[in-house]
Amino acid sequence: MSNARDTNEVLDPVIKPFAEFWSSYCGQANDATRDLLAGMNGNADVKTWQRRWFDAVSKSMDAYMRSPMFLQAMKHNADTAIKAKRQADDLATEIARNANIPTAADISGLFERLHSHAELILGQLGRIEERLKTIEQQIGAGQEVGNT
Repeated sequence: MSNARDTNEVLDPVIKPFAEFWSSYCGQANDATRDLLAGMNGNADVKTWQRRWFDAVSKSMDAYMRSPMFLQAMKHNADTAIKAKRQADDLATEIARNANIPTAADISGLFERLHSHAELILGQLGRIEERLKTIEQQIGAGQEVGNT
């Protein structure tokens, strides 16, 4: 008998918050139902029931989703998902490095370097083209002077 009492004393702190939550929830649902039925008269229509039901569900869901417990659970889930994603990315990067497979960051860096070198080459080609035009104009002007 003392063994059962010991077990109840250990489980009580764990189960007590859940029991209080559900007890409170059932009490609020009972009160809401009593208020709903008290406001009804004999000739209530379906649309009124439906509107009141949706209002009650809306208020209940709004209160639940704003509760600190729900918000903390959402934060915990988001943090866990972010951590799992980072770990998966780190693992994929490590596997790629060990297998000598280039990663997206490696390829991106290579593309950026190639792009900057291509811009330098195009700039130099543009300057060479301008100098070539100047030389061609000078040669063309020299030939005209020699022909006259």
